Amino acid sequence: MSKSVNVVIVEGGVVREPELRYTPAGAAYTRFAIAHTGFSKQEPDHEETSYFEVTAWGRIAEVCASYLKKGRKVIVSGKLRQSRWKDEAGHTKSRVVILAQDVKFMPNQKRQKPFASDE
Repeated sequence: MSKSVNVVIVEGGVVREPELRYTPAGAAYTRFAIAHTGFSKQEPDHEETSYFEVTAWGRIAEVCASYLKKGRKVIVSGKLRQSRWKDEAGHTKSRVVILAQDVKFMPNQKRQKPFASDE
C-alpha cells in the first residue's frame, strides 16, 4: 500500500469562538471555524469566502481556547478528516474538518497613525 498525502494549510479569520471540551478519558479538544477570502480565477474582481471547521487536540486545543477570539487571523495547518454518521431519520450525514496540527496566531493589525507633518 502506498502512502498518501493529506496536508492542508489555510489562512483566515476566526468566525466562531473556540469551544474547549474534554473527552470522557480527559483529552482536551476545541472546535472553531475560520473564513478564508480569496479571489476567483474566473472573475478576478470577485472575492470568494470559504468557511472551514477546525478541530484541535491536546495542548494546541487549550492554547486556542485561551487566546483565540472571533476576528483573530490565524494560519492553520493540518490534515482533512471526514466524519460520517446517521441522523435520527436514518439519513447518512458527512462533514469534513481540518484536524489542526499547528495554529499560528497572526499579529493583530492595529491602525497606524499617519506621520505628523514636519511643516
